Amino acid sequence: MINFKKALSAVIFLMLSSMASAHEVVPTSVAVYIQAQDYDHPIRLRNYSQGYWISQGPMLETAALDVLGAEFGGVEMCDAKPNESKVLVWLRPSMFYNPQMRTFYGKVTAVTYTADGKPIASYVGEVAKQAFFDVKTDMTLSAVYHSAMLVVAGKMKADAKFQAALKAPSFSSPCATASMLPESKIKFMSIQ
Repeated sequence: MINFKKALSAVIFLMLSSMASAHEVVPTSVAVYIQAQDYDHPIRLRNYSQGYWISQGPMLETAALDVLGAEFGGVEMCDAKPNESKVLVWLRPSMFYNPQMRTFYGKVTAVTYTADGKPIASYVGEVAKQAFFDVKTDMTLSAVYHSAMLVVAGKMKADAKFQAALKAPSFSSPCATASMLPESKIKFMSIQ
């Protein structure tokens, strides 16, 4: 009976220690901010008699976490309230569909700041993808945002100012400065 208790306690200890090591905290180097309007106000893409409403925020958030996480390591959204960060990246999406050319045009503008609010640079990623409007539209839109984020991340990696900011010391509460960023106008048909 004593051996059973020792074996059971050893198994429980191993399970708890493996769970604790699986949730290690990765230091945040990039905090990403997307305005609430990109989540709350969907845009309408039109194809003659068809319309498709999309909320750009969730698609851009997924693409940003995938691409920037792979390129720069610790990336968190400002909604998660990171404790510290080295760089704040403000992402602004734009999407348009041309029905005559059957082409989706996606654009992501990334304005970067040091975590204490000083501007670093602005990067623009533009992508065009030919696809039918009514065939797996969500997958096409996600692919366009993902490709645009790859362009933006490539420009960030090539910029010496951005790389220097990533090597600088971290600041606490990096997203506190996001509330002072200018609020853009409501987009009509994704054109601003």
